[in-house]
Amino acid sequence: MDKKFFNKTLNFLKKEGFYVILFVCLCIVATVAALTARNNKHTDNTPVQQSNSVQQKQNKETAKAGNEPSLNYDNALQVKKETKPEIVVPKNDTKSQGVSNSVNVAFQKPVEGSLARAYSEDPVFWDSTGSYRPNLGYDIKAELGKPVLAVADGKVEQVNSATQDGVEVIINHQNGIKTVYSNLDPKVKVTKGQTVTKGTAIGVVGKSTLRAAYEKYGDHLHFAVLKGKDFVDPSKYLKY
Repeated sequence: MDKKFFNKTLNFLKKEGFYVILFVCLCIVATVAALTARNNKHTDNTPVQQSNSVQQKQNKETAKAGNEPSLNYDNALQVKKETKPEIVVPKNDTKSQGVSNSVNVAFQKPVEGSLARAYSEDPVFWDSTGSYRPNLGYDIKAELGKPVLAVADGKVEQVNSATQDGVEVIINHQNGIKTVYSNLDPKVKVTKGQTVTKGTAIGVVGKSTLRAAYEKYGDHLHFAVLKGKDFVDPSKYLKY
């Protein structure tokens, strides 16, 4: 019987051996695949768990930091405030206002009279010299001895007694403008360096001029305005 069983088994293996071996191989492959999958699942779960643990730890630390005062943040704000450029707004002080007002000051008339000869940069004829030359100022017809007044506040810069236009006084108004009063009587009432106010008497109309001593309009005050070093038309500052 054992011999029969052995023969049957041998015949079965001969006939079905391929399938048996194939089945065994499939079982082995399935077993290996199952083990591999199990290992992979374990490996994948570990980083996830670790990642979740790290994330939870970070969240706790963030929440803790949010509940506690941040000295570094305050210091950062303090530095920002200290380094912020300061905007300086210029103040309008009394001195600046005084200079501004003095530039736009209106002149009063230097003497009571009438305009005999206007300002002219083109040459005009002069009877006194029989020649043509400009008249860089006003010739204001006025009686001898008529008071001559400062047209605005200023400081006496010069008192000249030997000019072709006669005795003259120059007043600096401290704003780039100077005024010149010529053909005065030698007995002037101001001195060099003296501070004067608008309307201060500086002298009287005289007969000290050489260049205009014999003009048809007679006695007069020669009045001129200097802007910087240039003579300008007095009509910009006063009217006759």
